[in-house]
Amino acid sequence: MVKKVILSFSIVLFLSFTIISNFKELVLRKLLNYTDNYPEKIYVHTDKPYYTIGDDIWFTAYLLNGITHRNTEKSRIIYVELIDSNNNIIDKRQLYTSEISVSGDFKIEKNWRSGNYLLRAYTNYMINQDSDYFFQSEIFIWNLKETDATWNHTDDKNNDTSSNTSLTSKPEIKFYPEGGNLIAGMFCKVAIQVKDKNNRNIAIQGTIKDVDNKEICFFKTADFGLGQININPVQGKTYYASVFINNEEIKYPLPKALPSGHGLSIINHGNQIIIKVSSNSPIGLKNTFLLGHQRGQVIFEKFASENQSEYLVKLNTDIIPDGVSNFTLFDNNGKPVSERLVFIDNPNNEVTVNTSLNKSSLTTREKVTMTIDLKDNNDLPLKGNLSMAIADIDAIEHSSTAENIKTYLLLNSDLRGTIENPGYFFEKNDDVKRRYLLDLIMLTHGWRRFKWTDLLYGNTINTNYAPEKGIFISGHTNALKGDKQRISAATRITLMDKFPYQKEEQSDQNGNFKFGPYVFADSLPIILEARVKDFKSDDDEKNRFVSIFLNESVNKSPDVKKDIVLKSFLEDSIKINNFLNQSKKISILDSLFIENATRLDQIVIKARKKTEEELRNQELNSRTTYGSPSNRIDMSDLENQRSRSIIDLLNMLPGVTAFNNTVSIRNQGTPNIIIDGMPGNLDDILFMTGEDVDFIDVLKGANANMFSNAANGVIVIHTRTGSFDKNMNVKRKPGIINFNAKGFYTAREFYTPDHDKAFEDITRQDIRTTLHWEPRVILSEESNKASISFYTSDKKSNYGIKIEGITNTGIPFCHLSTFEVK
Repeated sequence: MVKKVILSFSIVLFLSFTIISNFKELVLRKLLNYTDNYPEKIYVHTDKPYYTIGDDIWFTAYLLNGITHRNTEKSRIIYVELIDSNNNIIDKRQLYTSEISVSGDFKIEKNWRSGNYLLRAYTNYMINQDSDYFFQSEIFIWNLKETDATWNHTDDKNNDTSSNTSLTSKPEIKFYPEGGNLIAGMFCKVAIQVKDKNNRNIAIQGTIKDVDNKEICFFKTADFGLGQININPVQGKTYYASVFINNEEIKYPLPKALPSGHGLSIINHGNQIIIKVSSNSPIGLKNTFLLGHQRGQVIFEKFASENQSEYLVKLNTDIIPDGVSNFTLFDNNGKPVSERLVFIDNPNNEVTVNTSLNKSSLTTREKVTMTIDLKDNNDLPLKGNLSMAIADIDAIEHSSTAENIKTYLLLNSDLRGTIENPGYFFEKNDDVKRRYLLDLIMLTHGWRRFKWTDLLYGNTINTNYAPEKGIFISGHTNALKGDKQRISAATRITLMDKFPYQKEEQSDQNGNFKFGPYVFADSLPIILEARVKDFKSDDDEKNRFVSIFLNESVNKSPDVKKDIVLKSFLEDSIKINNFLNQSKKISILDSLFIENATRLDQIVIKARKKTEEELRNQELNSRTTYGSPSNRIDMSDLENQRSRSIIDLLNMLPGVTAFNNTVSIRNQGTPNIIIDGMPGNLDDILFMTGEDVDFIDVLKGANANMFSNAANGVIVIHTRTGSFDKNMNVKRKPGIINFNAKGFYTAREFYTPDHDKAFEDITRQDIRTTLHWEPRVILSEESNKASISFYTSDKKSNYGIKIEGITNTGIPFCHLSTFEVK
């Protein structure tokens, strides 16, 4: 009998151990799957935090692997949008990058209203998750015609009141027990967070009391509305915070203590964290599993096989990257019962940005050369991607507490909610108060990237939206005759780039075809062709009895969601008023300059007035790649001939003979046919009339040499649409369509005046608020330094240098410094 009991007990233990062992493997496998299918992050660095109408928004977007903060191997396309206060997307940029960063810009239009605008950035792959994971930042834009150039600001900074008498309404107080729960008989740290009705962090003080009205301890919150108490709850008792506001007591109940459970507490010493795991359950910590991860990468694991009530772990942080780390305790049933976040701030990861100017004293309109380099904690050179803005800090806030690439990647992108003034936590190294408050941030903000229940037992990761590597041209082919069903056909694409590219493939059994990915800027003329059999059987007219239908390439933007937004906290009303007044002065100076320039033009013009015919030819030549032709027909001069066929029109050109379905120049054979810059053939134009044509050029001899296969000359037909478009009405033979494909946006170049050479600058005052914008600072391979030159303006002021970036090893950094122009 005893043997049976022992055997049964052994079987139970074995099964329990097997279940826990399998669960451990499940957790590790799911985390590995998460890191293999890593999320992406984007951060956008702008040249300044606010703008006026007529300004340009200059930005650099950083696209990263969301776990390692290095270059992502997934997406290559970034979408950046500007959204108004009514959630309307008023401008959008589609950018391509093969590296970590790419630059862009927005022109602020004159008809935009004053208000808060949202700058949003994401990849197609990021749409698989909630839009909370997109980069979102508020930017204020003023229309100077709608404002008197003043800024009345309600201070959103943390109140520094030491009493509660200044409060006019009941604040919200939340309690966050360390590890998640209060457990009877176990000491627990409890973080306190206080906000007013406007969701602002505030300072308050009060007393913690039990159900018998006995005072347990005193508490006080200050910076960021945060505070902390330590409590050992007694089973069966409840507790509340007593706060007096205007001599009236308000009670806030604490969470009820569980009779038994598990505790998880962490003390962060900077270079080391001490983890304490405890339990007052009957089996203690037996078969529990403690797992630590940072952004999904495992940094610690411990399986407790013995029946013990507590254990300690000392974990050195010198090999752990900076950022939010998550420690979770799973009980013997595989349930996550306690969780604690801790911030790793490793001094070994400190990046030093060194900047030096070639002159110690600067004056107005002076050329300045700046040298930049990166060094690690051991003063060794670092490589990285960085961008730089230089702004007038009498008008532009230059706050070290504001959001930047380091605070976003290490804090706000991984925590629930938004951390206000996050730069504060990175201002001073080894600052006791900063570390204390940052630890309270960890206690009051949860890990936002995934929930354990979803990761372990939920559906697989949504991949409805694939990472984009470039632009695809896709569609399907249908039979031209009969029931016009989809058919498999030979398809061919021709990209009319500087060096034309052509590729053939067979559409599938459902007629679907897809070419790409391609990378090109702005727009590109494209020819798509299809044949029933192949492209060698064009002597059979039925071979072209196929229709081509393009898929829409419009990228629909996700719905706008503003629940979690990085606010641009506008705190310095004096600087903002300076900015508005300076912007107003710039607007007046620009208007005066344009007016004076117009007057000057009227004085100096002495050229012969061009005839209307010359102006028309100049306009048409600007639309060609070859300039002037040998001969030309301009249909604007032949309005009464528009009903004539293309054959009749070609016969009107000197040296061209067109009869039935043949065309030749000087009887030398069929010439090369070009339609709106793309190659065609005679069959493609036989259906055209003068209604379809804008002008026709003939190129002979040397004029034709820029085209291949031009021994018999070239006939260039420009349609009335000006370019191929899938919606145009130009008649072409079946089996071919033409259109302009929209490419990637190419950022404009930031205007940098050369005060030594530019004549117009002599008469134009220069009082820019953004003195210089460098979207990509390139470090030399030899010296590991970058040299950047710019000119100071006419404004004697203090100027702030803000450099943001990330090293090749995934360490984000932000540098702030200043210089004076006297």
